[in-house]
Amino acid sequence: MNSKPIAVGLVFGVGLALALNSWLFGIIFYVALKEADKKENSSSEEE
Repeated sequence: MNSKPIAVGLVFGVGLALALNSWLFGIIFYVALKEADKKENSSSEEE
């Protein structure tokens, strides 16, 4: 059994998963910041 393609696939898969997770986390973080910014702006306008 040749384990090199499995190792390459595993490294690529883990790398891709980490990249997707950080990408998804980045989008979630960005949306959360935008929402927080909107709330701050609307509360400061009411005062």
